[in-house]
Amino acid sequence: MAVESRPTSRISADLPRARPLLVRQGARYTCFGDGLCCTDIHALGPVTRREKLAVDLLEPGRLVRHKDLLAPVFRTNELGACVLRSARGCELHALHGAAAKPAGCSRFPFGLVATPEGGRVTTEHRCPCRTLGERPEITAESALGSLVDLGGRLSPNGRVGARLPLDDRRRIPFERFRVVEGAMIEALLAGADPMVVLDVKPFGRLQGERWKALAKELREERDGTAYGEAMVWFGGAILKLVEGERLATAPRPWSSSYDKAEARAAERPFQEVLNDWVADVLWSLDWVFTVRTFHAGRRELVTLYAIALTIAQRLIRLRVRPDRAAAEAITIVELARQSGAWERVQQAL
Repeated sequence: MAVESRPTSRISADLPRARPLLVRQGARYTCFGDGLCCTDIHALGPVTRREKLAVDLLEPGRLVRHKDLLAPVFRTNELGACVLRSARGCELHALHGAAAKPAGCSRFPFGLVATPEGGRVTTEHRCPCRTLGERPEITAESALGSLVDLGGRLSPNGRVGARLPLDDRRRIPFERFRVVEGAMIEALLAGADPMVVLDVKPFGRLQGERWKALAKELREERDGTAYGEAMVWFGGAILKLVEGERLATAPRPWSSSYDKAEARAAERPFQEVLNDWVADVLWSLDWVFTVRTFHAGRRELVTLYAIALTIAQRLIRLRVRPDRAAAEAITIVELARQSGAWERVQQAL
């Protein structure tokens, strides 16, 4: 049987690659040292086996096994801050140099996804330095230092191939998908309603799971940590949206970081903060690695947006500045999205 050959240049063009670095237009970030990234709301890790050996050698006793992640993370003090955080910043960095810091610390909030067109620079929004105030636009040059290892090599978090699944039946070439996705991101940055842009309804039926039971499980995560309080907010917002229950308030343990951010930052439009986050989640192509199809990814994202909006509106009623309310809500949602309970949602979608 004859096999049709393809030009080598075309084959290589289809493969995911990390270069050139691609930055989404309008994404902004600079580190102001607000400190949220060094608290237990980020689980402070996990670190790899090799990184653990290095930290144990330099600073013995600083790591502990996380009960949910089942991996080493940095210990925290009674305020939920990393035990290595001081007034001068990271003691591991200050005493032993930048190379001593695990990749999860030095890389945050940046990520990298290899695509057939190059490496997409992604960002997390669990950080007021990413969401609040006047920040310069991210460039490939400004992100590069956080994304390369000591040998100057780029290490993508994931790789996306030449064809992407729209749903269970349809797959389209990456270049065609980029046009669809690009129009959505452009609309979001112009201020369009994410519910309209994503064009799916939030929640919907889960296979083998129930939203009410999931929400109650999340509300029972309260354990004295910032993570636990975030789960209370997140579960409560789900119950409000699917059951009509009143969203009760919970402590906001990361308020000190947001106090710093609010003090340094001129106010941003409320919807701009939310839309910037939704655009970044789309740009990250995270749905490829979690829920597998673009339709399911939009369903998950519009659900997360509805939850974030509900939390932000409740915070505004508590007299929190609107842009800060949106940023805090995004922090809660991004943290909850990494929980074991939400992984079950992703599988059930």
